[in-house]
Formats: sequence, structure tokens, C-alpha cells
Amino acid sequence: MTSASRRTPRLHIVTGAPGTGKTAIIQQLGPAIHRMPEPARAVIADYRLIEGPDAGQPPVEVFVDLLLMRSIEQHEAAQKLDGLVVFDRGVPDCIAYAEWLGTDRGPSVDAADRYRYRHEVLVMRPWEDIYTTDDERTMTFDMVVGSQEVVEGVYQRLGYALVEVPRGPIDERAAFVEAFVGSE
Repeated sequence: MTSASRRTPRLHIVTGAPGTGKTAIIQQLGPAIHRMPEPARAVIADYRLIEGPDAGQPPVEVFVDLLLMRSIEQHEAAQKLDGLVVFDRGVPDCIAYAEWLGTDRGPSVDAADRYRYRHEVLVMRPWEDIYTTDDERTMTFDMVVGSQEVVEGVYQRLGYALVEVPRGPIDERAAFVEAFVGSE
């Protein structure tokens, strides 16, 4: 079975660099759509819960490994759901994180071949007007732009087609996402 034949049309990814509005838009989607939350924030929060509030970021190898584990768990859980599922990032994002952070991308590459999503992936591009930092998101906007290039490159190499979510008010962006995922 090829990767293309394992793509799952009802599993949708919304991806993009940190701070592009993915989570806010996904939270606005209607009740008929299942949501899989962004795993990176959960990994960082869990790490700080275990190591202490002043622990900072986990070591990059630990972060990418935990991120991949959570992403696979989410994909497997989504397979058991009826209806449409929207992921706030997917397994391919683990490759992007590994590349961006300079750690082993091999396990993520293997997983991305096994855990597939709809061929068209919604992408949200950096938008300086909405970008903010917080305890988990500490990147400068220039770093965000650089990470966006890595994310998009990974998805394209894996054979996904990128569909940009247009900029605009959050309700319009959410309506675009909802219409897109409901179109197949």
C-alpha cells in the first residue's frame, strides 16, 4: 500500500508556524467537527509540570520525541471517531520541528509515511499584526517566518498540497476552514 492510498480524506490538518492563529480558528469550528489540539503546548506544559515551573523548554530531542508520540496518539484516536477531524498540526510537523531544532528527523519521517491525512493541507502563514509571545511561544517574528519555510517545505516534500487560509477576521477564517473541510 502506498502513502497516497493511505491518505485519509476526513482527517484535515491546519498547519503553520507558531502564532499564526491556528488554535483560535480551530476553536471556532462548529460542533460537527472533531478537533485535535496542538500538541507542542501540551508537551511543554507537561514538561514544566514534571520538572518544575522554571524548567523552561525541554531538551530538543525530548521535545521532538514527545511531540511525535502525542501526534501519533492523536492520529490513532481520530481513526476511531465518526465524521470530520481537524488537527492543529499533524505528524509532518514533527519533521519540521526536528529540522528546525537540529535533531534526528528519522522517526518523524517514518511516522509521516505511515500516518497520513487529506492530501490538501490548510496552511496559515505568519501575520505580524496578530503575532504574540507568551510563556510557551518565545520566538521572534523573524524566527516564525523561518520556521514557516521549514513547515511548508516538509509538507511539500511529503506530497501534500498547501491551501492558504486567507487573512481576515477570525470568524471569516474559521468559516473558510469549515467550508473547506466540509467540501469533500
